[in-house]
Amino acid sequence: MLAADLLREMRCYEGAPIERASLVDPTVPQNVAPSLAIDAAVVFHSDAHAVLLALIEVQLAIDADKPWDWPVYGCALRREHRCPFVVLVVSPDARVARWANEPIALGPGSEVRVAVLGPDRVPWVRSASDAKKRPTLAFLSAVAHGNDENSGIDTVFAALSAAGSLDEARAKTYTAALWDALDASVQRTLERAMESNDPQIESNFERRMREIFEARGEARGEARGEARGEARAVAAMQAAVLRAFAERGIAITEAHRAAVERCIDGDTLLRWLFRAATARSYEEVVE
Repeated sequence: MLAADLLREMRCYEGAPIERASLVDPTVPQNVAPSLAIDAAVVFHSDAHAVLLALIEVQLAIDADKPWDWPVYGCALRREHRCPFVVLVVSPDARVARWANEPIALGPGSEVRVAVLGPDRVPWVRSASDAKKRPTLAFLSAVAHGNDENSGIDTVFAALSAAGSLDEARAKTYTAALWDALDASVQRTLERAMESNDPQIESNFERRMREIFEARGEARGEARGEARGEARAVAAMQAAVLRAFAERGIAITEAHRAAVERCIDGDTLLRWLFRAATARSYEEVVE
């Protein structure tokens, strides 16, 4: 439904009101192109009829093959679902977005344009009240604009205040993605806000992030020779990783647990903790 909202704001769809959305198989039928699959395919319905097929592609870099593939995805899956289609390319990189926005020539007098959502087209969500109404959009806004030197931090605070509106698994996933997207200076601002109990930050996200920041603070004490602080920091991070496995329902063996408890590198443990928010297995976390 977020895709439907975005396509309306981008004026790529102005048809009947969207009542529901369903993910469908994003693989192009084998008799058309056996090796092609797009990142996600969503069919939007109104009055029990399919009214639009959105083919969503996350594009992190320029790929010369994509303009040849996108029309194939669209035409093949349009035939499958019997409704109009739009290819929605999402890119956090303004240069990649400009590249994707070029028309694709199919032949004389015929071309295709994909809908491109670059950072400049992502709506700004700056207030907590707006963020809580549309938490997914709020996190997308914070990823796109959080490093803006003027008011980017407002989008970050707004998104974090809305994390409690999401189920815990999604809140962890979105939070990890947001943290990775922020510059070091914004991360430091966020750390200071957490340390000062800033009232703008509230949600089940707070517990996990405070866990991280406390461990990082203790790790800074380690650099000053505080051996007890070092031990507490490592133990806190190890416990957080093991707790994340339990919360996500990821089965681990005693050997896995021992491997986590043997790791004393704070950066490695922090990386494992973020990965555990989205991983489906122990191997995905530690590799």
